[in-house]
This record gives sequence, C-alpha cells and structure tokens, in this order.
Amino acid sequence: MNSAPHPAPRPRMRLTYHLLIVLAVKVFLLTLLWHTFIGPYKVKVDVEIMGERIASAVSASNPISPGEHK
Repeated sequence: MNSAPHPAPRPRMRLTYHLLIVLAVKVFLLTLLWHTFIGPYKVKVDVEIMGERIASAVSASNPISPGEHK
C-alpha cells in the first residue's frame, strides 16, 4: 500500500484558511460587541428637529448666502 504522508498544504491555501478564520472571529466579536453595547439602546430621532439642526449648522458654517459670489 501507499502510506506516503500527505503533502503540506500550499502556502496560499494556508494563508486563505487563516484569513478566513480571523475574519470569522472578527465578525463574531463585532456582532457580540454590537449586541452588548449598542443594540439595547433605541434612539428615537425627530426628523423635523434634526432638519432644523442640520440647516442651522450649515448656515452658521457658510457665511456667504447662496445668491452671493466671491
């Protein structure tokens, strides 16, 4: 019988395997962190109030009115 040992995996396949494991662990940990620290908090956003805040921030940072030219 042929009892030769199996050849070592190619370096590229080993790298792919290790990267997939690292990626899977990373996704798992990020999901766990999200469900632990972010998921439980529900933030309600009032669209009208946020629109006013954004508009006032833009007008405060842009002193030139839309009709004026430099």
